[in-house]
Amino acid sequence: MKTNVIMSTNDRELSGVVIKQETKTGFLNLSDLQEAYTVARVKNGWAEKRTDQILASKQNTERIYYVLKEQGVINVEFHPFIELVEKQGIAKVLKTFGVYKTTGARHTKTTWCHDSIWILLSLELSPIFYAKTVLWLKDELIKNRIEAGNFCIALNSSIQKFHPNGNQYMTLAKALNHIVFGKHENGIRNTGTKEQLKQLASIEEKLAFSIDMGYIKSFDMLLEELRKIYQRGQNPKHLIFVNN
Repeated sequence: MKTNVIMSTNDRELSGVVIKQETKTGFLNLSDLQEAYTVARVKNGWAEKRTDQILASKQNTERIYYVLKEQGVINVEFHPFIELVEKQGIAKVLKTFGVYKTTGARHTKTTWCHDSIWILLSLELSPIFYAKTVLWLKDELIKNRIEAGNFCIALNSSIQKFHPNGNQYMTLAKALNHIVFGKHENGIRNTGTKEQLKQLASIEEKLAFSIDMGYIKSFDMLLEELRKIYQRGQNPKHLIFVNN
């Protein structure tokens, strides 16, 4: 997937705060982590902690170095790295190595970082946060998002033999969204769970195969197949979406 889509799904949630993640870089939103901790701190009476202060501690600077070094993210030796941090600050050094960034301005300003750094900071904030978020590195949310995008491209390529117009592409996208998510709205796939995205990729793959093998011979037949899929799991009275 070439575009760096921002995922914002309930599969990435802490203290009621949805943690955004970039699909291309895998970066997690550090500002969201701070907000989640603030919510939990107020609710549970925890001590006040800030991610920027945790990030800047000597101990965590060393941990971050070795975590990134082991993954091949950075190739500088330890002492030169520490010297850079002492001169420029940890945030600026991490930005130089492309593992930390700030986007937006003023009220839209937000911070992103490499997932390993994010997980380390979540542990320092709360073992409860760590226990939940460390599992994110093992789930298939990003993988399923990429596969759904790839199969969408393959499906669009397959239906070109039907010479569809722009409206028909939109009709197809709406139909798939209604089948998987139960509704259609812009950007809904970026909020989907890993199960929903897996289902979407599976449907797209099967439809592309059926078209390529000649089982589906027209765009009308494609819509009819979508109707059947929808009827197996949804109320048929909502089928108006395939005609929009």
